[in-house]
Amino acid sequence: MKLKTKAWLVSQGLLVLTAVLIQMTFYREIKLGPLLGMTKRPYWEIIMDRPPAIPDFVREKQLPPRLWDARLPLSLDEIRAAKLAGHQRAHRRESGLRTAFYGALLVNGLYFLIFHALCWYIPRQITTRRRDG
Repeated sequence: MKLKTKAWLVSQGLLVLTAVLIQMTFYREIKLGPLLGMTKRPYWEIIMDRPPAIPDFVREKQLPPRLWDARLPLSLDEIRAAKLAGHQRAHRRESGLRTAFYGALLVNGLYFLIFHALCWYIPRQITTRRRDG
């Protein structure tokens, strides 16, 4: 195996490991779902940004969204009155999890391009310097 391939595998492995650790940490911190009375949602449901299912008790009582939906922009008083603080944190953490996931994909893609561009550029610079010098 070439040195370039080994360097690529080690560095890419470290990037992927870092991304996985970040994802695990963000997901573990989520305790609830973004709606009142909702449990934690599955990982891929969060990443795919699927809308959460409205709990049955909300549909039965036909409550206004301000009393159960922590995704809405609410004031601190409204959040406290509806007891949505934990659910609002869960919504922010779900958003952070998605951002970290797509950020990891972007960083890995950029790294792929930069690594291969440098592996193409540096040997050419060395050979031209040897020829000229």
